[in-house]
Amino acid sequence: MALPVHAQPPQGEFNPLIVYLSASNDSDRAFIDAARAGIERAGRELDMDIPEQRIKESDDIATVLKQAADSGASPIIAVGYQHVMPVLNLAERYPNTQFTVIDGLVPPLFPNVQSILFKDHEGAFLVGIIAAKASRNGKVGFIGGMDIPLIRNFRHGFEQGVHHVDPTIELAVAMVGTGPEAWSNPKEAYQLAMRQYETGVDVIFAAAGGSGLGVLKAAHRAGTFAIGVDTNQNGLYPGHVLTSMVKRVDIAVYDTLKTSSEGKWNPGIKYLGIREGALDYAVDNNNRKLISEELIEAVAMAKERIINGILNVEMYSPK
Repeated sequence: MALPVHAQPPQGEFNPLIVYLSASNDSDRAFIDAARAGIERAGRELDMDIPEQRIKESDDIATVLKQAADSGASPIIAVGYQHVMPVLNLAERYPNTQFTVIDGLVPPLFPNVQSILFKDHEGAFLVGIIAAKASRNGKVGFIGGMDIPLIRNFRHGFEQGVHHVDPTIELAVAMVGTGPEAWSNPKEAYQLAMRQYETGVDVIFAAAGGSGLGVLKAAHRAGTFAIGVDTNQNGLYPGHVLTSMVKRVDIAVYDTLKTSSEGKWNPGIKYLGIREGALDYAVDNNNRKLISEELIEAVAMAKERIINGILNVEMYSPK
């Protein structure tokens, strides 16, 4: 039985909408803020007004996206893996709506769906090198947000970077939770981090969205180091944020808006990694004294080898 096709505006009309899941209107200093930076850049450089819609944890994502499609929004830029199944279920019924899912893989079955994915394992590899070289106790930690393959990929890349430097370094791993609330629970992340620090861990990589702020706070409290994620978080606890793995979600958002407004939007799957300038680590006045020239050179060499295909960082694969 064919699915009903809903009446829509003609294909090609530019009427963008950004949707994302967020527990509050507050800044998360991480993933959502990175997306908002792309929106702000598009507003400045392309002279456009881009509406945003925050999806609360209590909302049904599929209903929100259907309402957006019914309103004539296109492209609908859905930020986060949570939108994969709802978009997959809506795409055929809304053929004139361009759907872009950032950080989630929608199977390439429809000509109106685009997926933009990040090679998070590559960026995590770089900060793994930094963590290993900064560790004095031979113990580093990883605290993820929601226990899903996306976050396990961060962990897998981080572990490879750590063991690229020293295979004997121990890695402690914890996840904040198994549901969407894991992205916005800095209190739990703080407790998990303090437990790791108490066992001798001296650097923790926090890949936990807004929850990661709890890890950074714990590093400050314990007098040791944490590594931020998504945006440059070095300034939150200067001297205790060793570096941040910067994930350029803003580039994905901006490029989607630009290409769609110019009629150059294309469906399919796009991967962004170190080669594309979408993943890196941050050095600024807040952490410059913590990152030696020798360390900068070591990471630069790893980046160059990854870009040239000499060094292969494996992506996480469920067994």
